[in-house]
Amino acid sequence: CFSKSQGIPCCSKNAGVVYEDYTGSWGVENGQWCGIGNGKKSTPTNCFAKALGYPCCSSGNTNVIFTDSSGKWGAENGNWCGIGTSS
Repeated sequence: CFSKSQGIPCCSKNAGVVYEDYTGSWGVENGQWCGIGNGKKSTPTNCFAKALGYPCCSSGNTNVIFTDSSGKWGAENGNWCGIGTSS
C-alpha cells in the first residue's frame, strides 16, 4: 500500500477510513495510523497553497473560512489548507 513509502504500515483489510488526504485513505489500528489501499495517483497541482508551505484541502467541498489575495482557505483536522486555484 502507499503508506509504506512514508514509513507507516498498511491497514488490515477490514479497517475503516478515518481520514483522506491527497495521498490516499487512512485508518487507525491499535492506536496507530495506517494506510488503506494504493493511494491516489497524483497530488493536486492547481493549488496555490503548496507554494506558501501549506497543503491543499483534500476534500472538494471544504468550507471557505477565509479569503485573501492568495486564494480561498479552509481547514482540515485543525490545520489551514488551500482550496483549489488562486483567486
